[in-house]
Parts: sequence; C-alpha cells; structure tokens
Amino acid sequence: MMKHFLLALLLYPLNTVGQEELKISQLPSIKQQHLNKRLNQRNKNESFLQQTLNYSALSFATGPFMDLGSPKKWYILSSDIIPQFVIGGRWMPFPIHFTPRFKARILRNNHKEGDSSFPVRTPSFMPGATIYFPMTYKREEDLKIRFGSLSVFHHSNGQDQPEFKTNGEINTYNGNFSTNYVEPAFYFRNRKSFNAKKERFRCNDGSSGYLDVYGRIGGEFHFLTAANLRNSYGKTRVNGQLGWIWVKNYSEHINKIDVGRECYLKETDRFVLNTTFITGNRTRGLNKFEKRINLDANYYVRIPTSPNAAGFLCLGYYGSDPYNIYYENNYFYFRMGLALGFFVYPGLQHHKNKK
Repeated sequence: MMKHFLLALLLYPLNTVGQEELKISQLPSIKQQHLNKRLNQRNKNESFLQQTLNYSALSFATGPFMDLGSPKKWYILSSDIIPQFVIGGRWMPFPIHFTPRFKARILRNNHKEGDSSFPVRTPSFMPGATIYFPMTYKREEDLKIRFGSLSVFHHSNGQDQPEFKTNGEINTYNGNFSTNYVEPAFYFRNRKSFNAKKERFRCNDGSSGYLDVYGRIGGEFHFLTAANLRNSYGKTRVNGQLGWIWVKNYSEHINKIDVGRECYLKETDRFVLNTTFITGNRTRGLNKFEKRINLDANYYVRIPTSPNAAGFLCLGYYGSDPYNIYYENNYFYFRMGLALGFFVYPGLQHHKNKK
C-alpha cells in the first residue's frame, strides 16, 4: 500500500506537467479562434456600414423647367441635399449617420406675389441623426438581410413671423415653421444573382452581377411642433419605400481586349417607389385622403464615369407638400435632374478573379 502511495506521489508532478503542456498546446488554437471571431465581426461591421449607405436616401438637384407642377409653376433650382457624415466602420457594430439635410427652391421672379431677385423662399433645414442595428445581417453577400434604425430629426424654415395671415390663409412668404420627430424603421434586402453565362463580362471565378430588391417602413412621430400648426400639420406619418438596384459585372477592356485585371461590380440603374401617409385628425380641411398621401416613382441611371452621380426622372403626387410651411399644397409634379448618393461602385465591392 505504501509503495503505491509513493509511486502516485512521484508521478503526480509528471502528470501535472503533461496537463499544462496540453493546455499550452491548445492555447494557440483557442486564441486563433478568438482572433478569427473578432476579425469576422470587424469585417461584418465594415460591410454593414456600406449597406446602410447604399440604401440611404439620395440627394437631387434640378435646373429651370425641370421641376414642374407646383403652384409656383417652375423653379430656377429645386434641390434636396442629404449628406451623410458617418461614424462607424470595422470597430463599431452600430453605425451612425449625421445628416444635415437641406431643401431649397429658388423661385422665379413674380412681383404679384412679392418674389424678386430669385428668392429662396423659406428653405427647409432638417438636421438629424440615425443609428442602425443589424438584425439578420452576417455578410454583404447574404441573399437576405434585415436591419433596423432609429432617427431623430429637426425641421424648420428659419422664419419667425406669424404662421397665418390676417385672412386665415397660411403664410408661405415668411411664416414660422418648426417641428421635430423620431422615426423607428425596419429594412429588408433580398438579392438575386444573374446567370454568369449571360453576363456581358465573364469573371474567371464564375461570379456574376445581381438584382437587389430592398424596402423600408417607418413610423414618424412628431413632437414640439409650432403651437399654431400642430392641429393641421399632423402628428404621425407612416413612410414606405420599395426599390430595385441592378448591379452588373465589368472587366477592364481596351479596344475590346481584356487586359487581365480583376472583375468588379458597378451599379447601372435603380428604380425606387416612395410613399407617406399622414394619420390622425387634421384641421383646416386636411382630413381628406388626397391631402394625406404622398407618392412618387423615381428612375436613376448612374453616370458611367462617376461613382456617386446619376441622372434621374421622377413622377409624383404631393397630398401634403413636405417643404415646411407649404404643407397645405397638394399637386402632381414631374422632376428631372441630377442625383447624388452612395451607389455600388468599384473599390466598395468587387470580385477577385482566380488566376
């Protein structure tokens, strides 16, 4: 019995050393798994940020006679500028967009209405921020992705005169307009790849372009609206969007000769439908359906030599003009011009050929 005890006592340090050696030998593998997990998360963060930009709203600008239909007939310039100042990337899973949005319409001279010197009659200042949350997102190549967002925005026109004239009409000349809103929203994107054999440019790895179908639905809840406008402007809006983006394969060619560079993706065009419906009771005769709903259809063709510019056509209807104090106006309109945004372009997403 004593011999067995002494033998076990002598072998115990050797057994302990063996266990420690086993742990040490496993350490690199465990560490590598941890590093791989963190690296994958960083790649996911970076890719997710790019997706939030690709499906964000596009800016536009139009020239004379290119925005028709409003009571003002046409504008010298009509624009909706939506820059995105982004905080996010590889080390941040929840990207944030800071958006100092600005809408402006330069009016033609009309002395009967007091418009002279090509005025910018009460532009819309709409600064805000949006934070995005991945839901079923793993990587950009996934056929289906889902994510959410929460936005906070301010909307005003920089005026401080009475909202209504003495005759009861709304003061679109210099009347005060101010509101704020929060908007939670849900996004989806479904992807369908094209047949690689039917692509104009064939990649060595057999990859192909694709069609993205994406959408968005959000609830817009207003607060601290100018007191005299609260009952007529509306407290709640439901916003919807449905879009299609066509992305094609390309390869570097000179005189129809493939120069052997890597295959890459470029967005060619997109088609987008937008709608807004104003809910709740509204005064001043604004309860009718045709004064609650906004609809528009937009077709964009990216300019081949530009990563972020496109020509566009738009046909739409405003039941409530979203241009600040003009919200009582309703009309059909046609618009064309230049659009700016984050289109799919080389350097952002690409395929690598296998040589």
